[in-house]
Amino acid sequence: MTKKKIAWVTDSVSCITPQDSFKNNIHIVPLSIIFNEKVYKDGEDLTYDEFYSLLSESSKTPTTSQPSVGEFVELYTKLKEEYEFGIAVHVTSKVSGTYNTSIMAAEMAGFPMAHIDSKIGAKAQEYIILEGIKLEKEGKSREEIIQHLNHLSNSVRGLAVVGNLEQLHKSGRVSGASLLIGNLLQIKPILSFNGGALGPLEKVRTVKKAEKRIIELFLSSFTNKKVQGVSICHSNNISQATRLKEHIETISSEITLDIGDLSPVISAHVGESSFVLFWFED
Repeated sequence: MTKKKIAWVTDSVSCITPQDSFKNNIHIVPLSIIFNEKVYKDGEDLTYDEFYSLLSESSKTPTTSQPSVGEFVELYTKLKEEYEFGIAVHVTSKVSGTYNTSIMAAEMAGFPMAHIDSKIGAKAQEYIILEGIKLEKEGKSREEIIQHLNHLSNSVRGLAVVGNLEQLHKSGRVSGASLLIGNLLQIKPILSFNGGALGPLEKVRTVKKAEKRIIELFLSSFTNKKVQGVSICHSNNISQATRLKEHIETISSEITLDIGDLSPVISAHVGESSFVLFWFED
């Protein structure tokens, strides 16, 4: 039996829909969310509505965990019978051990693979893997594809607005005093991805000012560099995501962007009502 050339693998943080996964033959390994000691597979065991209902009802912040080595080994043992090679695009290694676990499992299974640290997540992670599949269909070599995907991961930008300080407080990321002051002043932290790590960029008051500041930062990038793969993700905040999309698209007719949900694994940490703008720049 002739083996297929490339097996494409990612994790559930990419938020690739079952339809797109089936259409593009992408193998998705789920992370887990733990509510009160009950484990749910991200993207499989909970709908978004069920997740946010549990999040609002739970007195404890849910925890999350990466896939086990065994889950990856099982997949890669199967794939090596069908494919010559694998390419995995994973959530940034700065916030999850999924990338390193995937590498370890491929070695254990004896399946030759390239692993791409997306240095991001959500729809930007999805964009990277879909670009790889596009290049494969165009007949590009394995080396050319890997080089381009690594280039994309090094040129990604992401700006996030935390919508729920209460959730950050539950997770121990802000003190009670900071929570009180932040709520009173309507503080909205803007976070930025830098080399795959998510850290504070600025603090502004009100969502409207946060949105305005994000648009300013994106406009600077769009004006001075080549921009592609623009997208917005949100945690149960479609109205805000739609409004931001409309404002971004007024900048230029060349800009088209998608809106998607943040994975519950991510929303468990940043809280409900958060939103993120992603893009890639050269």
